This record gives sequence, C-alpha cells and structure tokens, in this order.
Amino acid sequence: MTVAGFFEFKVTRKLFYVFAAISVLLVGISVSSLLYLNHTINRLSDSLYDDIYQNSKLILSADRDLHQAAVALQIAMGPNLTAAEGEQFTKEFIDNNLQAQERISLARANINGIKKTYSDMKQSGIILSELKNELRSFETTIVMWKNSGHTLITERTKSSWNPDSYSALTLNSQFNEARAHLDQAEDLIGNYALQVTDGFKDKKSALFSLYSLLLLVFLLVIIYLGRKIIWLQNEMLEEQTLYQLIGETMSDFIILTDPNGLILYASPSHSSILGYVPKKGDPLSNYIREPEIAWAKLKSVVQGTPRISELRMRGAEGQWVWLETKVSPVLGSRKFPAQFMLLSREITQRKQYEERLHKLAFYDHLTAIPNRAHFKMYMENLITQPGERKQKIALALLDCDRFKQLNDTLGHLAGDEFLQLLSRELQHTVKGIGQAFRIGGDEFAVVLHRFTSPEMLDETLQRLLKLFNKSWSVDNGSSFHTSASIGVALFPEHGSSINELLRAADLAMYRSKDHGGNKANLYYELVDEEFADQTIVKP
Repeated sequence: MTVAGFFEFKVTRKLFYVFAAISVLLVGISVSSLLYLNHTINRLSDSLYDDIYQNSKLILSADRDLHQAAVALQIAMGPNLTAAEGEQFTKEFIDNNLQAQERISLARANINGIKKTYSDMKQSGIILSELKNELRSFETTIVMWKNSGHTLITERTKSSWNPDSYSALTLNSQFNEARAHLDQAEDLIGNYALQVTDGFKDKKSALFSLYSLLLLVFLLVIIYLGRKIIWLQNEMLEEQTLYQLIGETMSDFIILTDPNGLILYASPSHSSILGYVPKKGDPLSNYIREPEIAWAKLKSVVQGTPRISELRMRGAEGQWVWLETKVSPVLGSRKFPAQFMLLSREITQRKQYEERLHKLAFYDHLTAIPNRAHFKMYMENLITQPGERKQKIALALLDCDRFKQLNDTLGHLAGDEFLQLLSRELQHTVKGIGQAFRIGGDEFAVVLHRFTSPEMLDETLQRLLKLFNKSWSVDNGSSFHTSASIGVALFPEHGSSINELLRAADLAMYRSKDHGGNKANLYYELVDEEFADQTIVKP
C-alpha cells in the first residue's frame, strides 16, 4: 500500500471542504497561541535570569566576600602575628573588599540596564528603585568600612601601637551596616521576582484556557482521524502478513537496507544457511566480507540500476557462505534511492568447484606450488605493468643436479618425496621477494621482483644454492646429496618477452651445469654463442 492510500477517505466533497477549512482555522489559531505563549514564557525566563537570578548571585557573592574580608581583618589585628602573616591577611582584606565592590558595581550596572517596562506591574518598578538605592548605599558604607580597616592595619604595623587601644565597635557597626544593605537588596530582588511571576500568571492562565479548548477540539478531530487510520492499518497489516508469509516460505534470501546501509529487514530464510538471521538496525558491512561490496562504493555503483555481485557472509559457526546477490535500488522521492534490496541465492558449491578447477589449472598436483601456466600468467602481469609501475625482474631457472641418480637408486616415490620437500623450502626461501614455480620434472623457476640492489639479488641466489647443496632425508631415512645449476636473466636487459627471458636464463643455466653445477650464472652475450645449440625451455 502506498502513502497515498492514507488519504483515500470515503467522504463527500462538501464534507471534505468543511473539514479542510476547520482544520486550517484550528491550526492557525493553535500556531498563533503557541507562538504567543512561547514569547510570553521566553520573556518571563529572560526577565527572571537577567533581572533576578544573575544579579542575586552577584549580591550573595559580594556578601560572602565581605564576610571573608572581615575575617581577614580580625586575624590581621591579632597580637601574635608575624610580619609575613600580617601582610598576607592584609592583602586578603583588600582583595575581598575590592571583589565585593566589583560584584555590586556589576549588579548595579545590570539593574540600571533593565529596559523592560510592564504597564500592569507598577509595583515592580518601585521595587527596582529601592533596590538601586540599597546598592548605592552599600557602596558608600563599604568604602567607609574599608578605609577604617585600612587605617587600623596601618596603626597595627607601627612600633608604638598598643593592642589595648584596639576596639572593634566602630568597625563592627560599619560592617553590620554594609551587610544590612546587602540583606535588604536580597529581599528586594526576591520581591521583584515574585512580582514579575505573579504579573504573568493571569496572562498565562487565560492563554492556557484558550489553548486547552483548542486541544479539546483537536482531540475530537484526532479521534475521528484515528478511527480512519485504524481501519487503514488493519488493511496494511493484512498485506504485511501476506508479504511476511511470502518472505518466510521462499528459498531465496532478502535483505532490505536504508540509504546508509543499516538493515531494515532480513528474511528468515537466512537461518537455513547462516544459522541466524541478520539483526535489524545492524550495518550490512558487519556481515559481508568482500571489499568491493563496501557500502559507499555499492551506493555509487547501484544508483538507478541493479547490480549482481558475488559476496560472502559469515555463518554462525564461523564458516563463509558464498552468495550471488542482486542489489537493486528502491526509488524514493526525486528519483534517488530511498532503500536498497539485496536478493541472494547460495553458490557455495559452485565457488568451491571453480576453486578446484583453478588449482588444477594453475598449481602443480605433486608439490602444490604454482605450475608452468601460473608462471606464464605471473610473468605477463609483471611485464605488462604501466611504465610508472614497472619493476626490475630477475628470472632464475633452477635445475637439480643428480636428480636422475635419485630416481634410479631409490625409485620415483623417493624422487617425488624429495620434490615435495624441496618445493616447500624453496617457497619459504623466496617469500616476500618473489615467487617459485615448478615448470618441469626437476626444474624450477623463481621470479624475483622485490629486490632493491644487485647485492640483494646475489644474496638471494646464494641462499638458493645453499638450499640445494645439502643432504636430504627421503625414503624413510635414506640420505641423498644434491646441488643446483642456476641461470639468471634480467628484465628488460636480457629480453622484453617471456620467451626471450626464458632463453637467456636457460643458456645461463647450461653454463652453470657445464662448469660442474652448484653455481649461479647471469646471462651475457658470450653465453649465447657458447650454448646456442642447446634445447631452450618453452613457456
């Protein structure tokens, strides 16, 4: 059912027009009332904060500073203080008085800056005038108290000062007078808050009464619309039940996501292959493995047209299940995808069969390392790289010396065992700098393309010679000693194609074998003249 279905009401044209007019009127009145109410409340909040709470905090803080100044003065007048302690408490007395004066000056400035006038709140204006007078009187009183205290402190530092002459009566009188002004200011600012709050109460009561009436009218309208919506929801529920029945009984797997890749729906059929159903609200990337199906890339590729991809999902037991998935956009407004639907079927057996075919085609069945076909594909990929990505390549052909002797004395099974052992160690030796291939019975090719200097290449060739030149234990403990003849050709110096490089490496290998084996020779032109009639390895 589409969204338009919610507006398919079976009413007459006249009733529809009347309902629309009343709705517009009620909406207009309600919006106006809300705006006025919001303005009133904001006005009250601003007034209470700017005119009351902020300044009340300043007055209370000034009262605290004044008390701390009095404590510091009393200690400073003590008879047993050292000079350093006297200076410390004198400084506290001065600083606290200065802080109190600054706070009251800021409060006065704030109160003098109040520009809001309320015609029906005349009493609040009178309170503000009295508050200003109290703060002004406080500033006068605190100056007198501060001067008296400073005079006493000065006398206290003189050598002729008599502690018995000190009397706190005058200071206490001035201190109490200053605090009295602050206490009166606190009471006045509290009365001002009460006046402002009471002034708004009547307006708010009338406004809320009107708004309550509007809410009652809207409630009746909502009840009417609610009955219609319930009827429509019942119809939608029936359709949803039907769709759910289809999703639960079908064998394919369905996932619906939002534009950000969060799962909105996953069909129960997933549990038959995964052992669970992907959770609603989880990112799709939590369940898939292939980087090419990454959500950002998927969205850019699938804008407007479906796409078929092969991806893997992890099962409940950790296994990977291959799926062939059709990803389709579900268009929303303005022709942009509002959702994405993934319709999948399992292809695990097909992928396993393809993988077996790939291994049969590109890997040697005896040693399990890459074979001649893989070698050709590997070399073509390196040679055909763009100019800025081309690498220096060394092709080494390795022939096992005395391998025929092994087969003749210990048999072909022992020879196969030796080739398997050799292949594993050969792969390990060139790991990280190249790849090893078996291209014949006892002949191997090593492609090196991650060396950075001739010295590194020479070191690798020496390791290969050392690998071959040792005793091998085969056929349940029988010992066999071998070595290798190695020929090396460089790309592009000795050839620009696979055939040319193989020919050059093969000639260099024959030279190593001709000189007794256990050597690695690099191809050069004289080798071409010396061994040109030898059989050359074909790709």
